[in-house]
This record gives sequence, C-alpha cells and structure tokens, in this order.
Amino acid sequence: MAQKLSSNAMKKLEVLTEARRKWDRVHSLVEMTASQKTNQDMYLSQIKRTSEDVARVCMNGGYGPLAGNAGEMALIVRRGGSIQTKIRQMREIVGSVHNGIDRAEKGVVDSEKPVAED
Repeated sequence: MAQKLSSNAMKKLEVLTEARRKWDRVHSLVEMTASQKTNQDMYLSQIKRTSEDVARVCMNGGYGPLAGNAGEMALIVRRGGSIQTKIRQMREIVGSVHNGIDRAEKGVVDSEKPVAED
C-alpha cells in the first residue's frame, strides 16, 4: 500500500531529489577526472561549481550537514596538492554525501509513518 506524504515531506523529498541529481553529476565528474591522464583541471572547475550548487540547494532546504559536506568538495578542489590526493579525498566526500542523502530521504519517509498504537 502506497503511503501518502504531506506537502512538507514532498518538498523535502524534492530538495533531496534535486541534490541527488546534481551530486550524481559531481560523482561522474570526479570519476572522469580520475580516468584522464591529462587535462584534469578541466573537470575540477566543473566539480567546484556543481558541488557549490549542491551545497546551496541543501542549505536552502534545511540540510546544513549535507551542505557542509558538499561545500567541503569545493574546498578540496581549490586546495593545493597532488591530483591523486584530491581524487581520493573527493571520492570519500562523494560517498559521504550519497549516504547523507539516503539517510535524509529515509528520515523524511519514516517521519511520515503513522505511529503504531499498542
């Protein structure tokens, strides 16, 4: 049986869906960066821009910790160091944000479940 969600829950899920779509783009850009032997800097600016956009979406939706993690990706891109170190750090952040979005979505749906009475 499908559960109906409140309008507030639907808005939260829309924010998380938009964040997931944009974050999937970040993930693909990170992997394209890792697979390239040259011109890796071409992808770094796109990663920075898209991760800042995800941070904005999450912050406006009330998901501060997710916004912080997404913003950390932009900091990694700007920071100095070898590209391999950046890729390793970016992959860790990608996984962290994916897990955070999953937990947030589950939390929205679980908050809408009726409380079972004994």
